[in-house]
Amino acid sequence: MTILTVTLNAAIDKRYDVAGITIGAVQRVATVTASAGGKGLNVSRGAQLCGQHIVATGFVAGFAGQFVTSQLAVNGMQDEFIRVAGETRTCINIIDGNGTSTEFLEPGVTVTATDLAALVARFEELLPSVDVVTLSGSAPSGCPEDVYVPLIQAARRAGRPVILDTSGALLRAGLAAAPTVVKPNREELAALVGTKLDDLASVIDAARSLCMQGPTWVVVSLGADGALAVSIENAVEVAAPKVVAVNPVGCGDVLVGGLATGLASHLDVDAALPLAVRVSAAAAAHPETGRFDPAYAATLQVSTTIL
Repeated sequence: MTILTVTLNAAIDKRYDVAGITIGAVQRVATVTASAGGKGLNVSRGAQLCGQHIVATGFVAGFAGQFVTSQLAVNGMQDEFIRVAGETRTCINIIDGNGTSTEFLEPGVTVTATDLAALVARFEELLPSVDVVTLSGSAPSGCPEDVYVPLIQAARRAGRPVILDTSGALLRAGLAAAPTVVKPNREELAALVGTKLDDLASVIDAARSLCMQGPTWVVVSLGADGALAVSIENAVEVAAPKVVAVNPVGCGDVLVGGLATGLASHLDVDAALPLAVRVSAAAAAHPETGRFDPAYAATLQVSTTIL
């Protein structure tokens, strides 16, 4: 099966491991890890480890963009990125000796109307050859708030399930285009509905209110607690297995990769969620962002509750 992933705001993700941070002083970095980043590329890695072929598109620019696309080649993913002017951003995550994370996220490139038109055209060309579409993350400068809408509409016209994983205004604009799934975390959902979500019932009610605006399913990631899948008629909770978390960054993206894998096999979202939660938990136990050990993931047990 083939998954088409969209990463509008790709990045080089750099992890710096340091003993400690002293403001105003020279910092000595013990180790550096660089990878092709952006939520959609984390989804790509997760879905590929689930056995899927990956076609990746979005925007890249400059020498940093060349690094991103070179990593696609190394990992055997199909590069369909649109090249634009400027320089793809670098995002730095500094981990100190106590495990505290401090992130510096660059803003990224500025895209033009011509760039956006080229992306939509490329996306529409790719749709007939893929099984599921994922749209993930923030958008660079120059993108309108409804940037995901024409992509969702094109996917729906082509009969392809589409998962939207973004937040704020981008998510709000995308709801009415009726993606198959939207995947906020609890905090993003609370911000969207404008109220605290202190218990499971309030999360389900908030998710269902989004379903009434267009999506068929809302999957709410709950971190170490697992995830919920909510539709107008159904609500299912999948509790995550207990793992020793090494690197929780990107686990929500791996969850999307697991959902996409299930949808590509013609499972409904609630039936795909156990696999998605299992591989997401395995990713938390893996040091590399967006990766997991498939053999380890296969040993993990999840529990499903119909609510």
